[in-house]
Amino acid sequence: MEQKLDRRVRRTREQLKRALTELLLEKPVREITVRELTDRADVNRGTFYAHYTDLYDMLEQMENELLEAFQALLDRHAPDDLTRDLSPLLSDVFCFVEENRALMPVFLGQQTADRFLRRFSQVIYQRCLTEWAGLYPLGDVSEPNYYLEFVVSGTVNLVGTWARRGFRETPEDMAKLAGQLILHGLQSLWERN
Repeated sequence: MEQKLDRRVRRTREQLKRALTELLLEKPVREITVRELTDRADVNRGTFYAHYTDLYDMLEQMENELLEAFQALLDRHAPDDLTRDLSPLLSDVFCFVEENRALMPVFLGQQTADRFLRRFSQVIYQRCLTEWAGLYPLGDVSEPNYYLEFVVSGTVNLVGTWARRGFRETPEDMAKLAGQLILHGLQSLWERN
């Protein structure tokens, strides 16, 4: 019985997410009503409020779920593997974005892009500081680091631009480009030191 209930809850939440995603492509969140959302999702308002306090809470939970899934993806890559080749990690990042392409216009749209990209960048930046520190000569990482800021911001913006352009290139091609840009930049740093 509990499994059937969990499946129903998941299905209802997916209906609501799909409906909110569609509505956010049409207009800003501040112009969407709960009634409009629940009508589109074909659920009642009470069901919505059983899961979320308001539309902003729902949007934040969707963002959190996406970022948690992204962190799980990063967890699959051991730091030692990254010293040899960034391609598997970068390929997984671009595949992740493509797999979540329905949500990307929502989180890369004008009303949410700044917050989402900042949080996405923080996930990567923190991973670089904690687990990947020392893999590449980035200098002092005890304070804001120019090299790390450049690599993380450049990669995140490359991902965002690729998504906004409609995923024209394959994730593998984008991973290769990102890897070349990162390693070329880091190689120039190594040569300078």
